[in-house]
Amino acid sequence: MEIITGLGVLLSIAGGACAVIVPLLFLIGFGIFFYRRYQQGNTLRASAQSWSSTSGVVLSSSVKVRHSGRSRSDYPAVVYQYEVNGKSYQSQRIKAGDKFMSVRIIGEAQATVARYPAGSRVTVFYDPNNPSESALER
Repeated sequence: MEIITGLGVLLSIAGGACAVIVPLLFLIGFGIFFYRRYQQGNTLRASAQSWSSTSGVVLSSSVKVRHSGRSRSDYPAVVYQYEVNGKSYQSQRIKAGDKFMSVRIIGEAQATVARYPAGSRVTVFYDPNNPSESALER
């Protein structure tokens, strides 16, 4: 009888520990994931400081809306075209490093679209080792 009682206590302690440890491990995993994405974005932004530049033209510029459940987020959709060594490229990347992590501020989408209206000439920064990798802002 004492063995069964002891086993019950041990299982109770193990269950309580799992109730704390599993969510904690989950949060740590998310933290590591977001930290790595943040670091990758910073690394790309730093390397973009030495990217070459060329002239481009904005093909389209608008604010898009994304719905997720009850939440809504606005984001800028700016498509631009540029040429490097006689080859034409198109991109939508506004800021270098945004493909890893992007934080949107209310009203920022409208301000970005206003900076890059369709038909306007823009400076495009591109990776000389991979010209398809580009951004309008470093």
